[in-house]
Amino acid sequence: MAITSLGRNVLSMQLWKRDADRGVAWPPESWACIDCGVNTAPGLLNRRQLQQALARDWADQGVEQYLDEFSEVYIVKNRVWRAAGMSPFNGCLCIGCLERRLGRTLTPEDFPLKHALNCGPGTKRLLERRGHNQKEQQS
Repeated sequence: MAITSLGRNVLSMQLWKRDADRGVAWPPESWACIDCGVNTAPGLLNRRQLQQALARDWADQGVEQYLDEFSEVYIVKNRVWRAAGMSPFNGCLCIGCLERRLGRTLTPEDFPLKHALNCGPGTKRLLERRGHNQKEQQS
């Protein structure tokens, strides 16, 4: 997976067929929060959509997708995910539902900040929890 910045608040992710064939960087079956149903990644394809898009990619150019200010795509540390009653790859949670499950507000220490998914744009509340403010994200 190659990640490239495209200006202020958009992150382009090229998912290459060779990576998909190895099972690398596959998205979830759904980006919907399993508790409230909100789409946590309106600019990203789900697993089936991505498989179909890659199958149509006869020129092997990859599939471009976007994270923006409406996205809540993130990674938290394993201990935080487990404390919320989640196991790896069993769905997505929006920030609000994750915090409800935990009974507390997330802090920057809950995120592995060097992970690529924690370096891109997102909703205001996601950026605040990761310790970024909107102005930092736009520069």
